[in-house]
Amino acid sequence: MLTELRVKNYALIKDLVFKPGHNFNVITGETGAGKSILLGAMGLILGERADSVAVKENEEKCVVEGFFNVKGYFLQPWFDKNEFDYSDDLIIRRDILVSGKSRAFINDTPAQLNQLKDLGKYLIDIHSQHDNLDLFQKSFQFRVLDSFAGSEPEHQQYSKAFNELKQLKATLWELEEKESKGSDERDFKQFLYEELLAAQLIPDELASLEEELQALTNSENTVKTVGIIHNQLTESEMALMDQLAGIRNQLIGVAKTDKRFEEVSGRLNESYFVLQDISRQIEQMVEVTHTDPQRLETVNQRVSLLNHLIKKHKVDDLIAKKEQLASELKAFSNSDGLMHNLKEHIELKESECRTHAKVLSSKRGEQSTLLQNQMNEMIIQLGMPGAQIKVEVISKENNALSAYGYDDVNMLFSPAAGKSFNPLQNIASGGEISRVMLVLKAILARKNVMPTIIFDEIDTGVSGEVAFKMGNMLESMSHNLQLIVITHLPQIAAKGEKHYFVFKKQVGSETFSDIRELKEDERIHEIAEMMGGKAFGESILQSAKQLLMQ
Repeated sequence: MLTELRVKNYALIKDLVFKPGHNFNVITGETGAGKSILLGAMGLILGERADSVAVKENEEKCVVEGFFNVKGYFLQPWFDKNEFDYSDDLIIRRDILVSGKSRAFINDTPAQLNQLKDLGKYLIDIHSQHDNLDLFQKSFQFRVLDSFAGSEPEHQQYSKAFNELKQLKATLWELEEKESKGSDERDFKQFLYEELLAAQLIPDELASLEEELQALTNSENTVKTVGIIHNQLTESEMALMDQLAGIRNQLIGVAKTDKRFEEVSGRLNESYFVLQDISRQIEQMVEVTHTDPQRLETVNQRVSLLNHLIKKHKVDDLIAKKEQLASELKAFSNSDGLMHNLKEHIELKESECRTHAKVLSSKRGEQSTLLQNQMNEMIIQLGMPGAQIKVEVISKENNALSAYGYDDVNMLFSPAAGKSFNPLQNIASGGEISRVMLVLKAILARKNVMPTIIFDEIDTGVSGEVAFKMGNMLESMSHNLQLIVITHLPQIAAKGEKHYFVFKKQVGSETFSDIRELKEDERIHEIAEMMGGKAFGESILQSAKQLLMQ
C-alpha cells in the first residue's frame, strides 16, 4: 500500500507530503484547489508521461516519490524478472527536468517508464470519472468476469496460445502473399534456368569456340597463303631450301680453308636445319588445314547463342548464373514446404486454443449468474431498487476464436421493473454508470488483493440516502484494502478513517497547492461547510457531528 507521497515543484505544488492511512482515506477541497494535480503527480510514479509543463515555473526539476509497503503482495517474481532488488519497502521516483526529459527509479535503480507502468498495475488502481467508460468496453467486461470467476490463469494460458496462433497465421499470410506476388517471378526464373540447362554449358567454352571460329573463317586464305610459302621453300625452281643448301655447302668449303668462317658456317648450318624443320611443319599443317562450312556454321551458331545468353543475363559466367537460379528455385520449393508445416502447426495450435477456450467458457458460465446476482443486490442498496443487471456469456457463431476465447460477454441494464434489457451505454445515466462501476469495484475488491484503490469523484450524480449507502459500501471495501476517495459528498467524507484537505495558500506573490490531515474539530467544520456552505449555522454543525458519529 501507499505509505507516503512526496511531490516537489509539480505544477502548483511546491513541496507536498501526503501520508494516507491503511484503510479508508477521504480527500476534500474546493474546486481548483489541486486535487487533480495530486492525482497527476501520482500518475507520474505509475509510468504516465510528462513534459516540461509539469515543472513548476522557475524551478530546475520536478521530483515525485512514492513510498509503498508491498509485503505479502508476491512481487518478488516481478523484481527478479526485471532485475531489480526486492524490498518490502518500495520507493519509486520520477525526476522531470525543465527540458521535458525525465528519469525514473525503482529502489534507486534506473528504470524505464514501461516498467513503472507494469509495476504500477500491482500497486494502485486509479479510477476517475472518465474510467466509467471502461464499463462499455468488452475487454473490461471480460476482465471483470474472469477476475470474479477466478479464471484469469486459464485466460493467461489461452492468451499465450492465441497470440502464438496469431503469429503463426501472420507468418503464413506473409508467405502466401510473397508466394502470390512471386509466382510470376518463379515461372520466369524457371524458364531462365531451363534455358541455361538446355544450353549444356561447358567451362571456358566461349573462348575456345571464338578461337576456332576465327580459324575456320580464315581457313581458305590460310591454306592458299601457306601453300605458296611451302612452294617457295621447297617446290619451285628457285626453291629457297635448294638455294640455301648451295650457300651452306660453299661456306663449309670456305671454312675448311679459312678457320675464321667456321663459326658463321656453323650458324648457317643450324639455320638451314631449322628452316628445313619449319618447312616440314608447314607441309603437315597444310595437309590438315582445310575449309569446313558445316563446322563453321555450327561454331558460329554456338558462339552467337552464348553471347546472347551473356547479354541477356548480364553476366560473364553463365554456369554460375545457372547455379544461382537453381538455388533460388530451391528456396521457392522450401517455401512450399514451410507453408505446409505452418498449416500443420496452425491446426495443432488452434486445437490447443479451443481446449483452453472450453475450460475458460465453462468457468465463466458457472460464475456469470453469481456475479449478476451480487451486482443486483448491491445496486439496490445504491438507490436503484427497480434496476437490474444481466451478465450474458454466449458462444460466438461457429465458436470463432478471439482474444478472449470463443465467448462473447454482454452486461445489460434494465432501469426499472418491466423494462427491457439493453447495453449499459445505451440506456444508463451517468449517475447509474458510476454506481454500477462502484459495485463492480466493490465485488472485485473481495476477490483481488489490490494494495490501493483511488476513486476520483465516484459520487457523480449521487446525493441523499444513496450517498450514505455509497459511503457504507466504500467503508466496507476499505476493510480489505487501502482506499483513497476524492469526494464532494459529506456523507462519504464522514465515513473516512482519515480526512485530508487540499487547499491553496498564498506565499508572497506565489500561490501553492498543499494537503493536510484534518483534526477532529477541523473535520467537523469541513463537513459542515460541505453540507451548508461557508455560512453554515449551528444546526448544520450539529448535523456534521452526528454524521461523523454514524
